[in-house]
Amino acid sequence: MKEVIREVARSVAESQEDLDRRSMAVQHEIERAVERGELPYEANATWLQFSEVDIDLQVAVSLEGREETRDGELRAIRPGVTVAPIGPRYAAAHDVNAEVTSDVRLKIVPVPPERRRS
Repeated sequence: MKEVIREVARSVAESQEDLDRRSMAVQHEIERAVERGELPYEANATWLQFSEVDIDLQVAVSLEGREETRDGELRAIRPGVTVAPIGPRYAAAHDVNAEVTSDVRLKIVPVPPERRRS
């Protein structure tokens, strides 16, 4: 599950970086146009920011036991939980029962950077 959340967060961050790079390029072009006399006044590029991103996932949860042996003898069964997002391919391949799925809701919001102390 953490891999899914990490990839979604990474995609949002990369998209925000793309928006920022585009705004910086536009701002540089505006400044160059003012220096060349092509614009009579300085303007500011529009800066876009994701206000928030809501994510709703339906996941299949399965419990599995992993046997641990020593000298050929069963010593313990370690429980493990596997979580997989359910999409059309997964549902078709694994015959998913909707009664044993879970819903996961995430909200990603921008957090302003901490102020630097002088």
